[in-house]
Amino acid sequence: MPVKAQAAEQGEWPPRSYRDEKVKAATGKGWMGWFVILNNAKASTLPHKEIARLLHEKGCPAWWSQMIAVEYERARGGRKKNERAGGTFAVNATKVVPVSLSELFAAATDAEKRKEWFPAGAFEETSKTKDKYWRGRWKKERKLEFGFYAKGEGKAQIALEISKLPAEADVEKERAAWKKAFAKLETLVTA
Repeated sequence: MPVKAQAAEQGEWPPRSYRDEKVKAATGKGWMGWFVILNNAKASTLPHKEIARLLHEKGCPAWWSQMIAVEYERARGGRKKNERAGGTFAVNATKVVPVSLSELFAAATDAEKRKEWFPAGAFEETSKTKDKYWRGRWKKERKLEFGFYAKGEGKAQIALEISKLPAEADVEKERAAWKKAFAKLETLVTA
């Protein structure tokens, strides 16, 4: 089945993540150009890492090699939205809050304040870098990674990725829980 027809059967063509013009400007080829190279190399039989390496060897920049490999896997039905190479899932959530970066970081990472806004579940902190990152284990096997970013005067962003979710159904449950948690955090720091 041609690339376009198979991808259309799976969902979107060209993939929604980036417009064809942007891919071509960044890599020298559009979606179809890269997918033809991958089809000719029988990349649908390769693991993700090998697909990305093949793209990079063909002149695709490293970050774009990962992006195109993921979209190729999705178009072939080999990977679902939010699915990672190992078969687990991940979800992201962000919130911009009208406080300084240091205020947001301090409130979010404080063990006592965490009780007021964190969703229910066991969290074990593994590392923290002031005003930048906060990482830990979530509900035993899952991994939480928070990033903190200044967004102009008096505004900061908290960005979260939860990885190692065992099932696709967990993605939207976690996203909803963390959106509510971020709303509580905003109330906590702006009160």
